[in-house]
Amino acid sequence: MINLPNDGLPSRSYIDKCGWALVDYWHSAPLQKPMPEIAELEAVAVLNAFRRAHELPLLKVRIGLSAFVRAEHVTGVVTQRLKRRPRIIRKLARMGNSKLSRLEDIGGCRVVFESPADLQRVREHLEKTWAASVIRTRDYVTNPNASGYRALHIIVERDGRRIEVQLRTQGQQQWADAVEAADSRHELTLKDGSGPADMMEYFVAAGDVIHAGEYGGRITPAMLDRFSAARGAVVRAGYYRR
Repeated sequence: MINLPNDGLPSRSYIDKCGWALVDYWHSAPLQKPMPEIAELEAVAVLNAFRRAHELPLLKVRIGLSAFVRAEHVTGVVTQRLKRRPRIIRKLARMGNSKLSRLEDIGGCRVVFESPADLQRVREHLEKTWAASVIRTRDYVTNPNASGYRALHIIVERDGRRIEVQLRTQGQQQWADAVEAADSRHELTLKDGSGPADMMEYFVAAGDVIHAGEYGGRITPAMLDRFSAARGAVVRAGYYRR
């Protein structure tokens, strides 16, 4: 095993090396292919140490977000999570040459708001108060990803660690919960942006309707027809009952 310094972390290059080793192991069957260069337990220990290094920065971000919600006098449910080890490795595998040391969502906070207006108020408060700490913003509300996912992601840095802040409306959270439930029930990977075409279409259509309803847009007959057709397709495929 590598001797880790007091903070429990080796160099960034070694952290990345361990990440790639775990990805390689993830794609291979145990006993058929040994871990390359690094023993499995050593790579896992490094990943666990890197993950733990996000715990205190994550807590500080959550406390700050709770203060912002109170200051703006809005209703927002604030939660936090550390990404689980299998999901970290799976994300590295999906992203190709991405480096473990550069992942920005190992620690994540989420705030779910009653309305888009409440979300915007806290967003502006965060961006003003933490201006020096904001690394980047990804607006999946205006530009949803291919799966239909919508939320606002703000990457902030605290104590040298990058923490992902997700701001969502209730409708966006309900949509995400439904995707996770479908993934769990049918052993799919819709959350990762891939899956059966009819299920992908169903959630894209549902997301469009939810977004229009929350943000004051017009729910057109074409949108409802698309959702109805997509709903029928997933029912016929056996994913849902009528």
